Amino acid sequence: MIRGLLLAIQFFTAVPVRKNLPIGRKEAIWMFTLNPVVGALIGAVSWSAAALAAGPGGTEPFLTAFVLVLMLAVLSGGLHLDGWADMGDAYFSYREKNKRLEILGDPRIGAFGTMALLFLLLGKLAVLSELIGREGLVPAFAVFVPFAARAGLSIYLSITAQAKRSGVLVFFIGKLEGFRIGIPAAAMLALGGAAAAAWSESLLFPAVGVAAVFVAVLIFRNWTVRNFGGATGDLAGAFVEGCELLLWTILLFCM
Repeated sequence: MIRGLLLAIQFFTAVPVRKNLPIGRKEAIWMFTLNPVVGALIGAVSWSAAALAAGPGGTEPFLTAFVLVLMLAVLSGGLHLDGWADMGDAYFSYREKNKRLEILGDPRIGAFGTMALLFLLLGKLAVLSELIGREGLVPAFAVFVPFAARAGLSIYLSITAQAKRSGVLVFFIGKLEGFRIGIPAAAMLALGGAAAAAWSESLLFPAVGVAAVFVAVLIFRNWTVRNFGGATGDLAGAFVEGCELLLWTILLFCM
């Protein structure tokens, strides 16, 4: 379990884990199972930084939101943002599936990817600044959102075929040897929702958020299969970013 957690930190965050870890079936299973926990840690650290910035005599809501968005991006190493941008370039190229997959693998960012990234970040800043300006950002929800998005990612990967025959994601999924990571991920999501409800003493957003993640998984799965032939590492990262924005927006209407 510890190795799986370290692998999740090593591959899904910018935190340096300078250790050669074995990557077998057990480690891969734990890596995906505990990735939501890594998301919760990212959320906790990001909220702490934003709360510190907004302390007595501190920043206004927009700058506080900027600190939160910045920390979420920095701690994840920009990995998911890169996937979102690549998805924007590939999808809006309006090419056939194989060409879209080639564009996904191109490290360069084009005009459509830049616009997609811009609107994503502006969307997060707008929603979070509104949330913070109303009643402040509840720490339970700041932890729950990145947790739930990553739990949804594991469910998505569990039910979606791989669009490519090679790549980092294909390597890790291959290590699972048919193990359905979506089952423990769904359990983690439900437990995370219950914990967020107990911590915040509010049931509405955790309940709606958990349901929204399941719906987002199904919609995103069908969309990626239709437009890309399945899942890729970039699309996985894009799911996390899109799901986080969706959950922040839902929270805005639940307050």
